[in-house]
Amino acid sequence: MAYSKEDLSNAMEECGTGASMGATARKYGIPRSTLHDHISGKHKQVGKGGPTVLTSSEEREIALTCMTLGGMGFGLTRNLVEIVLVEYIKEQQIPNPFRSGIPGRDWWERFLRRWPCLSERKPQHLSKKRAEASHPDIINGWFDRVEELARSVSLDLSDPESAHRLWKCDETGLCTAAGSKTLLVKRGSRQVSEVSSGSDHEYITIHCAGCASGEPLPPFILYKGKNMYRRWMEGGPAGALYGISESGWMDPANFLSWFLKLFLPAVSHLTETGPVLLFFDGHYSHISLELIRAARQSNVHLLCLPPNTTYILQPLDVGFFSPLKTNWRKILKLYRLQTKGQKATKETFPSLVSQLWESVKPEHCKGGFRGAGLFPLSRQHILTKLPPSATLAEAEQASSESGQSRQQAKHVTCDSCGHEMPATPLIKTRLTSYFTGVLQIQKERPEKGKRNNMKIRLEGETVTSDEF
Repeated sequence: MAYSKEDLSNAMEECGTGASMGATARKYGIPRSTLHDHISGKHKQVGKGGPTVLTSSEEREIALTCMTLGGMGFGLTRNLVEIVLVEYIKEQQIPNPFRSGIPGRDWWERFLRRWPCLSERKPQHLSKKRAEASHPDIINGWFDRVEELARSVSLDLSDPESAHRLWKCDETGLCTAAGSKTLLVKRGSRQVSEVSSGSDHEYITIHCAGCASGEPLPPFILYKGKNMYRRWMEGGPAGALYGISESGWMDPANFLSWFLKLFLPAVSHLTETGPVLLFFDGHYSHISLELIRAARQSNVHLLCLPPNTTYILQPLDVGFFSPLKTNWRKILKLYRLQTKGQKATKETFPSLVSQLWESVKPEHCKGGFRGAGLFPLSRQHILTKLPPSATLAEAEQASSESGQSRQQAKHVTCDSCGHEMPATPLIKTRLTSYFTGVLQIQKERPEKGKRNNMKIRLEGETVTSDEF
């Protein structure tokens, strides 16, 4: 039966005035036994289900703390929350109701149902450099540059007619062998193996480009090697470009060749009547004097993304590469099934990429520009999803510069970053110390060149840990 807390409260009030318990239970759709237990005091919590280990206010503090730490880039795992909960009920001398002494899966699932504001998500690991580069000032400066350039060339970045003049490019690596995440085997199997043709797989660079209107360019396939062979190009996508480099990755000469042989011919009909904007990261492998000169002469404006921000500002990283690689894994699995476990080679790679390019949809390009806030232009779309660690330095600085006293009765302040959290025994005893410890580990890391990494040279000798 579906009923709300308000229904239960109203039913209890009516029964308190002398109304029939059975009739009231039927009126509000509440089981008679449930209503009886609440009226008799067996259940002190007004709501469905049995009594919880913590009170509603204490659970609220757990939920709030999970959201606070998760919002700062230090999210709590289920295991940590359970450990903190056990220590808390021990300190507060609450009888431990758990059969094995720690909360099980059932408690965790009920806790998440009671607090739908929480959800388990796979985190995106963020390096310190990326966190610092994602500062709002840097993001605002980037969008200021884009808006200024658009005004100078009379380009409206919210007009659908301008979408075909906005382009982005970037490269990624496609592995020639892809393993399966899960396999169907006999239940109870301890060791599950997957036969392949060997471990000598490699990554082949593929350079991609597309515009905000959803049109992708043919790919630029870049092999590792010193010589190019015809069989490495047979069966590839129509209009594709092929190249080689010693490392297998992009370099200035290959990028310039792609710009002159593939990109400019594709946009020549646009540059004759107006400007074209090309977004790409400013890695050294993309920049050359010849490139800048050719772009200037062709009415193409180059915009380099701020360093370490491509994961949120590069349209291809945001919405294009993910579905591309998902489809690539499907193609490889089908190929391996058809060839009895063989991995892709440079000879078969072009034909597989041709299948891959047939799966590229205009929505992938459009979604990338929309996700990066470039078309339609929306800096707020990016600012609202900045990684929380970007605000960590601000909080730390504000804590050190501010001489104002905080209300300790209502909040407890983290000594490391100055972030305020509700001052409940749960926060004071465990979570604040955990959060402080995480930050102190990062702060106290020795500077480069000052680590105590003593090296010893052994010539035919052994050494114990005590001797070391």
